[in-house]
Amino acid sequence: MNNIRLKYGTNAFIMTALLLAILILANVIVTQKPVKWDLTKNKQYTLSDQTKQVLKNLKTDVTVYAFFKEGTTSRDTVKSLLDQYRNVSKRIIVHFVDPDKEPAIAQRYGITDYDTVLFIAGSGANEKRQIVNSYDIFGFGSQPNTATFNGEQQFTQAIINVTQPKKLNAYILQGHDELNSIDYLVTFKNALRGEGYNVEDLNIGQAGGIPKNTDLLVIVNPRRDFTDKEMVALKEYFDKGGKAIIAMGAEYGPLTQKSVNELLSTWGVKFDNDVVVDAGRNYFMDPLSPVPQYKFHTITNKLDLSNLYVVMPMSRSISYPDKPTENITIEQLLSTSDKAWGKTDFNSKDANFQKGDIKGPLSLGLVISDSKTGMKIVAIGSSMMFTDKIITLEANRDFLMNSANWLADKTTQISIRPKSLEFNQIFLTGKQAAILFYTTVVIIPLVMWIIGGYMWYRRKTL
Repeated sequence: MNNIRLKYGTNAFIMTALLLAILILANVIVTQKPVKWDLTKNKQYTLSDQTKQVLKNLKTDVTVYAFFKEGTTSRDTVKSLLDQYRNVSKRIIVHFVDPDKEPAIAQRYGITDYDTVLFIAGSGANEKRQIVNSYDIFGFGSQPNTATFNGEQQFTQAIINVTQPKKLNAYILQGHDELNSIDYLVTFKNALRGEGYNVEDLNIGQAGGIPKNTDLLVIVNPRRDFTDKEMVALKEYFDKGGKAIIAMGAEYGPLTQKSVNELLSTWGVKFDNDVVVDAGRNYFMDPLSPVPQYKFHTITNKLDLSNLYVVMPMSRSISYPDKPTENITIEQLLSTSDKAWGKTDFNSKDANFQKGDIKGPLSLGLVISDSKTGMKIVAIGSSMMFTDKIITLEANRDFLMNSANWLADKTTQISIRPKSLEFNQIFLTGKQAAILFYTTVVIIPLVMWIIGGYMWYRRKTL
């Protein structure tokens, strides 16, 4: 009996020693090259594709000063994010400063508020700085008692701004009943600024033409025709290699404005006088909000691979020639399903396909480029997707920013951008809190003790 016990005891000791050796070896390997899995629902601990691209392409050091009181939740949240930035790029140098303990540093950089982050790149006359304030980082959620963390959005935009050698100039056309940039396009304008653009409104007549420093022109659903002088200025702009996003939606009914189609007729392209109905691919069972399929293109490829889609309420279809003229390339970006059609009678109450409607599949987005002049246009059949309420749906913002960056030849910034993280608060009544406490602290441990005691007793009596 003693020999048997010795045998089993020796085996148990050897197995335990082997297990400990394996655990120690695995721990050493993981320490040398840590592996992490982000199992959170909103991928809280995973940097976006855009952030990774920006960090990997850094050519200069970026020093970050984070002014937070020690021991605060906000400091821990920001530190966790900035640690991820440092893991991707050694050019990110982070200093956490408690303004109460080191007031001289805060005074040196003019920081007067807690929870402020300062980004600095370059030195001397070439030094660039950008401050990200607390209200930019932490905000209120879309629902009551919720909060958002916008740190990655703000930090990545700040890094782009302080490291980009030159800002490009984007102008949003106004003066023809376009979507008002103050009331409807605030998020779109801020997104462009976050990508490193100077963004201003442009009235061609008041400016005396299109400024020579224009890198990108944005035209969103003008409802009145351009004057003859404005048309001349626009044609000259494109003849000299101009870049533009042109969007025409169907939310205002029949297309009465003729100037945009007159411009596009140079390349055989036109916005159709219809509203697209797609019974096959749409958003929340709304056939007037198509969710188009992507075609192969630099603008859309990453979105397609990530299964991120755009939503295009009240769209028009876009017609284009199969064989463009010499030097001109026309490529489709977005297409409806084959169950879609373009309804041409805006007053009809019949939602079905009727005589005179345009049969699908239909084009909802395309690009036009001229290899001779360098001219490039992204034509989009929805203007509502630019608005503050719709641009945040699905991948709308990514698609529009990718379009802008493709036009401006900023291909390294064609990516998937960080999203705001929303945190929900749970409020418990006294009774609910008591149930939770006794369940987790008393009942579950007690059950485990009873099971363990029973198993011990059984083994002892065998």
